[in-house]
Amino acid sequence: MRRVAPLAALLAALLVLAAPGAAAARTTPRGFFGVMVNGVLDAPSVDLGAESATMRRSGVESERFEIAWDLVEPRQGQFDWRATDRKFAAAARSRIDVLGLVVRTPAWAATIPGQPFAPPRDPATYAAFLRTLIARYGPRGSFWTANPSLPRDPVRHWQIWNEPNIAINFLGVRSWPATYARLLRSAYRAVHGADRGARVVMAGLANFSWRDLTRAYRAGVGGSFDVAAVHPFSGRPSNSVRITRLNRDVMNRNGDGRKPIWLTELTWSSAKGKKTPLTQNWETTEAGQAQRLRQSYTLYVRARRSLRLGRIFWYTWATVDRASKNSFDYSGLRTRLPGGRLVDKPAMAAFRAMTKRFG
Repeated sequence: MRRVAPLAALLAALLVLAAPGAAAARTTPRGFFGVMVNGVLDAPSVDLGAESATMRRSGVESERFEIAWDLVEPRQGQFDWRATDRKFAAAARSRIDVLGLVVRTPAWAATIPGQPFAPPRDPATYAAFLRTLIARYGPRGSFWTANPSLPRDPVRHWQIWNEPNIAINFLGVRSWPATYARLLRSAYRAVHGADRGARVVMAGLANFSWRDLTRAYRAGVGGSFDVAAVHPFSGRPSNSVRITRLNRDVMNRNGDGRKPIWLTELTWSSAKGKKTPLTQNWETTEAGQAQRLRQSYTLYVRARRSLRLGRIFWYTWATVDRASKNSFDYSGLRTRLPGGRLVDKPAMAAFRAMTKRFG
């Protein structure tokens, strides 16, 4: 006959299971689950605070958003902080860590005036803007002093440009690796000079990223970043992981085996049947998008230690999902209906499942 445990012993066991320490240890580092905050969420009519709270409930721990230098400082020394203050405040209220993506050049500083995706003539001007950002949003930032009701959540991660290996993102340069290396070196000195505890994230590279990362190392990026970034877009999740591993191999060969990799953009578009495919097998249905999200996160978590993978930012949180020829406009976890309401796509349920399983 099986012995029945006394009531007191059963109660004690239940208390142990209910204690915080009894929860299963997470298999990913803090901040691992991130999203891009742009597009739909840039509209002032969107309640960004409510969306940020939904992000937090869904397991989002970090977010990446663009800080457009040309819009913040359209004239040298004159700043418009309204758009960036709105995003930093919403992230702070929901205690979501921010990766600030610093891109675009104002006309007064650009190599090609009027082309915001042209690099600055003098990298020192970009470096000065980074110091201004840290003075506002960093550990001793004026933004936190001016907003004492907000949780003080300084920004410690700064990404230097986006996909400079794609010509439309880095206009008018003869050699993007050499031009980018100069910009990155100047930015690295500026960020660490203003905040010794900050981390500089290299621009995310797309397409044949491992080849371009090799070219960037030859141009001298080594020693000027703390985190490497990859945008491993591919039709199959397994090939996405393979792309990231090829980038890890390049880093290892160049003496950066201990530095982490972040996927600052990972996504699949749900635009299949709605427009001409951008890349064969990359576009899928909404159900296929959810399936590939689950597959890719499972594979990446499994390979996380060997890749030294620190974070994944899904591109993007919300999209309109209609009337666009751009595949990325169908890549959101949520979609905005014609009336303005934001609702979940199937990928959102998949994302929440992954954060619960691995976060």
